[in-house]
This record gives sequence, C-alpha cells and structure tokens, in this order.
Amino acid sequence: MIRRQRLFALLLFFQAVLFLLYYYTAAESVIPGDMLHWKILETRVHTSSSPIEFEEADNGHNESRGIDTRTSEGMTNSSEEDPEEEEVLSPLEKFDTYARNIPNETVAKEKFLADQAAVQAIPTEAPGWVFNKTAADLFRKGIVSDSRFVNGNFVVTQGLAENVGLMPHTQITKIFDVPKKFLQELPKESPFKTRHFSTCSVVGNGGILKGSSCGKEIDASEFVFRYTNKKQKLLNVKALMHDLSVYGDSYLLIWALLSGHNTRRPGNVLQALKENNATNQVIIPFPYVTTSMTSFWKENGLEAQRPSTGLILVGLATQICEEVRLYGFWPFHADRSNRRLTEHYYDNSLPTQVHSVPDEFRQLQRLHNTGVLCLTTHACQ
Repeated sequence: MIRRQRLFALLLFFQAVLFLLYYYTAAESVIPGDMLHWKILETRVHTSSSPIEFEEADNGHNESRGIDTRTSEGMTNSSEEDPEEEEVLSPLEKFDTYARNIPNETVAKEKFLADQAAVQAIPTEAPGWVFNKTAADLFRKGIVSDSRFVNGNFVVTQGLAENVGLMPHTQITKIFDVPKKFLQELPKESPFKTRHFSTCSVVGNGGILKGSSCGKEIDASEFVFRYTNKKQKLLNVKALMHDLSVYGDSYLLIWALLSGHNTRRPGNVLQALKENNATNQVIIPFPYVTTSMTSFWKENGLEAQRPSTGLILVGLATQICEEVRLYGFWPFHADRSNRRLTEHYYDNSLPTQVHSVPDEFRQLQRLHNTGVLCLTTHACQ
C-alpha cells in the first residue's frame, strides 16, 4: 500500500512538472519565471518613426535571417522559410529554447563582477557631443569602398542582380543563378537612392536599454533602425503578418544570400507578404557591401571573426543618414553605476566568441569622440 502511494505521488509530481512546463511555454505571452532576468517586451507601436529591424545574421547556421525596415510606423522581425510551414514545438522543446538563454547563475555573476571592474577602466564618451560633418563624410565613404553601392545603393535591385550578379556574402567571387521569379520581385532601384534622412536612431539590443527612458528620444529621429536576435527555422506566416501590421508601411530587410542555395528563402517571404496584402517592402543588402564593411573594420583594428549585425547596421545607417545616434550598444553586464544588466534587453544569454563586442564598443567610442556619430550609454531625460 505504501509503495502504491509513493508511485502515485511520484506520478502526480511528474504530471505537475509537465503541466508547469506546458503552462509556461505554450503561449508566447507567458514567460517562465517572472523573477528571471529576461522577459519578452510588449509590442510598441511607432507612430512617428521609420524603424529598421535586423535579425542576427549568423553565417554558421543555415537558418533564416531577417532585417526589417519600416517607414513611418515601425517594423518587426521575421524569418524566411517555407510560408506553408509553421514551427511546432513541444512544451519541453519550448522550455529548452528559453533555458538556453539563461546562463548558469554562478557564471552570470562572475561575468557581472568582471564587467564591474572593466567598466571602471573604460573612459567615458566626450561630453557635449557635436556632429562633425567632415569626419562623418569621410567615414561613410571609407566603409563602402565601391562607389556603385554608396549613398543608399546598398540594396539588391533588378539592375544590380542582372549587371553585377549576385554572390554569397562569404564568397564574393562566386556568382550564382537567381530564379527569374525572385528577380522580378526585387525593386527596380533602391528605395534609399534619393531618400535620405537628417537624423536616424540605431537601436542595439543591449540590456542597458531596459529602464533607460530613451523611447521618446529614439522615436524623435526621422528614421529608426531596430534589430533582434530571434532565429526561427520555420516561418509562422500569421505571426509575421501580425508583427508587420503593427508598423504599417515599412521595410523588411533580410539577411539573404548567405550561400548560393538559399535564394528561395527571401522569395518565400516576398510571396507570403504579397499573398497577405502586406504593405511592407522586402529589401536585401548587396553581399559586396557587407563584405566591404567587414574588411573595413578589420583593417581598422577589429579583431574578430566578423563584425556583429549591430556594427554592420551602423555602417548601413551612415549611408542614408546625416546624423546617426546609437542606443543600446553596451556590451557589459554592469553599467557605470554598478547596476547589474542582462546581455540583451530580451534575454540574459552570454556573449558569443564570434564577435568582439567590447572591441566594437571602443571603435564606436572613437567615432563618438570624433563627431561621426552619437553614442548614448546613459539614461535619457
């Protein structure tokens, strides 16, 4: 009798665990553990800005990559796989996805303590920032070495695809065939060829954004760039349409052409948007442009396998914006007041070894101090 009671109690325990896992992972709006350091932020509606949102481009995985570009009301992120497929994960798989973004508390605390010491040794940015047009113009010309792609011409168009050819980001000497259907969906010319902005905000994904009160200051710019690190193997069309509808008329910039065999992925996104009467325009950065930016940063002392998506996004912003203002670019788990921060505003994962984000931060500080761009690393008024 006692053995049966124990087995029954054990069975109830496992049922309770499975129920909790399902409850916390069955819906996107429910986040396991309110006391954890990461939460999905509420959707914000942008009414006076034109954000671009990037999805992290990771050349080491054959997953979808995306960047959203929005005009006037904002934008959201997406992935580019088969539109007819939807990702179905079990509760345990969903929980595992969340758990990967929670570093061991001991490791996270060590990172926090180490960053506390590192932050104290970092010089502050020069106060009273003043835009230096001469320095900014030199930078925007230097970061894109080919004159064919400067001043907003960094987007893959029908003309560039036909006359220059398309190649993977990692193999710019290799030209591959592009399906005619996909080619026809490309814009005839870059939407930024004659459209430039006086002020732009580029919003990174650093945890320092939480509680910064910088929302109004960010949205005060004419154009706002945003990117996230969400990676999805399959495209949930309904979720994508909902995200994009929040931002109205906008751009969706996708990291496509990572290799010669994935041209169908952006084509699927184009098809999904068209079939659902979306007003968002899909644009793709020309592979040579990102390769040129990677070479530029390495030549200027960046020691990393490749620059982060955020740093590439900063370079793109300089091509269509006069003044570029950065928010959320802070690679440390502690701020200057020793407040504990998360790696990103949406999770508390640990940094990867692919990028050298602290080194990138020092590069951005130098650009701030020379008036090329404005780097905000404090709370806004």
